[in-house]
Amino acid sequence: MDVVSHWFMGSGATHGRTKFWVAGAMGVLPDLLVFIPNSFIAGRPEIDDNTVTADLGWYAWEAYQVTHSLVWMTIGFLFTWIFFEKRGVSRRLFTNDSLSARDAAMWMWLPWLIHIFNDIPTHTASFFPTPFLAPFSDIHFDGLRWSTPWVWFSNLAIIIVIWGSIFYKKKRTNSS
Repeated sequence: MDVVSHWFMGSGATHGRTKFWVAGAMGVLPDLLVFIPNSFIAGRPEIDDNTVTADLGWYAWEAYQVTHSLVWMTIGFLFTWIFFEKRGVSRRLFTNDSLSARDAAMWMWLPWLIHIFNDIPTHTASFFPTPFLAPFSDIHFDGLRWSTPWVWFSNLAIIIVIWGSIFYKKKRTNSS
């Protein structure tokens, strides 16, 4: 899925619990941590329907296995929870300060989790299949490219529904 969709889906799903910029960043970090460093290592190849994972070089696939793994994401969540538990660590910068340390970490990592679940069916076996159980298993699904028109428009519809409901609830709350 494209990074703009990941940003708005993650920030919409956590609206009011996690800061917009934090949720958006957590929603796109799985891709940015792969493709920004990779552009310095291997350059930026033209990507089209014939591009395969190997065309982007070694770093992209190695990093992708970490950033798109539920195992590594869970470890990140646990470290964040422990970090927030420490005395004197304010969650206010990242989340709604009234949340417990566990809930703050959970809401903060939810956009990353959504990113992984969105990528599982929207990546083909030849172009970055999502290794969601790495490093324990390389199981993945041969999905559809997210650029397939009906997949892309379905994704857009989901984002519109999420944000439409947020704005509807805000408008309803403000008129009461």
